[in-house]
Amino acid sequence: MLTNSILILFPILVFISACSHQKMLTSDLDKSINPQHYELSYQRYSYNLQPISETFVDEELNLIFPAISGAILGNPNGLILQIAEGKQGQFTFAVPQGIDELAKEITQSGLTVDPADTRVLRMGTFHSYPYYHSLGDASFVNGQNGNALIFVYFSQQSRVAGSFEIYNEIFDHQLDIKEAGWSWIEIAKQNDNHYLLKNFSGTFEDIYFAVLLDEMAVM
Repeated sequence: MLTNSILILFPILVFISACSHQKMLTSDLDKSINPQHYELSYQRYSYNLQPISETFVDEELNLIFPAISGAILGNPNGLILQIAEGKQGQFTFAVPQGIDELAKEITQSGLTVDPADTRVLRMGTFHSYPYYHSLGDASFVNGQNGNALIFVYFSQQSRVAGSFEIYNEIFDHQLDIKEAGWSWIEIAKQNDNHYLLKNFSGTFEDIYFAVLLDEMAVM
């Protein structure tokens, strides 16, 4: 079961604006990014988390990865790091490098960060079908247990502890980041409305991408 709270639909207007400026933003980033590329599989689900038939045609499926600066959980800031095209259950996932200047310090109350000047940037996860004029949620998933995963950049070796509440749900943090760079963080459900963020201990081969489609998209 996917973690529902991570698959929350953020305001549509943010992405309409962000997508309209995507070419300009990515061209600016190209000067400092030297991406590592990986082939990653995706699966499709309805909003009640039921698998969608493999016969569903996903023509023009775009997977959108906006930046979330200064927060492990939070809203995108309008800057799109990558737009990937999904085809036949596969897409190319590019890991941005050289994005340290985009990361910001964590200011969320309830969290303790050591060192305090550690800066973070998370890759948000969304999808779109242009001809349906719809934007929807998506998530990295640990294929071994169904837990949601998030991909976060840390500016230095650090620890993050404490609790943070969002949308009436509590997220405990127990993160031990060994070095600067990108880290996979797993979100494990403890009980109703209570989750634990911890270091992901699996491998890249355990990860897939879940796309949530509305009823219009699957008809």
